[in-house]
Amino acid sequence: MKKLKLKELESCLQQIDTFESPKLLLEQYPTRPHIAGMDMIFLKTALQMAKTAVYSLHKTSTRQHIQKKADEWEVKMEVIAELRYDLPASYKFHKKKSVDIEVDFVRFSAK
Repeated sequence: MKKLKLKELESCLQQIDTFESPKLLLEQYPTRPHIAGMDMIFLKTALQMAKTAVYSLHKTSTRQHIQKKADEWEVKMEVIAELRYDLPASYKFHKKKSVDIEVDFVRFSAK
């Protein structure tokens, strides 16, 4: 499996064919959180593909950054719900068995 650089991945994502009129578009990015900016690349691609809206989960602590990006991309961002997510330890170096994180369930749509 070839490892892609961020710009290569972004280029590949832009070449994906879209459905004529999808009723629902799901976003799932299989990346670790330490790959900065990857979630925004996937979100931007989903927004380009969607006809009506994209729903996504984001840490509440990043809300201002997400709003800034939504403004930059000229899309409406609406926080539908504020949730708490129990994130279990997934690496050996994690010290706690799980951590509760605050998450926003967000709807992005055309302005």
